[in-house]
Amino acid sequence: MSVGSLVGHPGPVNGRRARVREEHGMGLKKTPLGTAGEWLWGPDEMRWRRTFSGRPDQTASARDFAAALFAGTACVDVVKFVVSELTANTIRHTRTCQDGGWFGLELVYDDPAYIAVVDNGGGGIPTVKPPVDLMATSGRGLYLVSQLAYRMGIEGSPELGHKVWIEFGLDKPIDDPFGWPASAVS
Repeated sequence: MSVGSLVGHPGPVNGRRARVREEHGMGLKKTPLGTAGEWLWGPDEMRWRRTFSGRPDQTASARDFAAALFAGTACVDVVKFVVSELTANTIRHTRTCQDGGWFGLELVYDDPAYIAVVDNGGGGIPTVKPPVDLMATSGRGLYLVSQLAYRMGIEGSPELGHKVWIEFGLDKPIDDPFGWPASAVS
């Protein structure tokens, strides 16, 4: 898959709950499809994967891509914040920004919603720790992301790459745990 490519399909994320699906032929269910709207907004989760070049300007591209997919939901500000934090971390702390580097973004529109960023490894292991100074301009991103999560996980290694993921509610607006207005964290 080349940088900038996109894949959208329903299905489970590594180890996440699987959906039982009766399929026939080319991925079509054995039941009637119904209207286009029923098919498009049907019960299966909507999943997108996209890769981005490992450049700092791609954080904005990833954030805008994700925001467009979650537009009109209560959680769009959460999506923008989480994607910004996770992609900025991968560019800043891994081999992603080296020549030929890339990062992957996976989004699931379901309840709970799911965001994952995959990187090229290097550096250390992403760690969630409470910030020493809540007003600091760095060192608090993963902690703030964790405060928005139902569940959060960090997988992989510096050698093979990392996957940092979060699950949160579709109806979750930025309701900052510190009582800050949304503009302070988005």
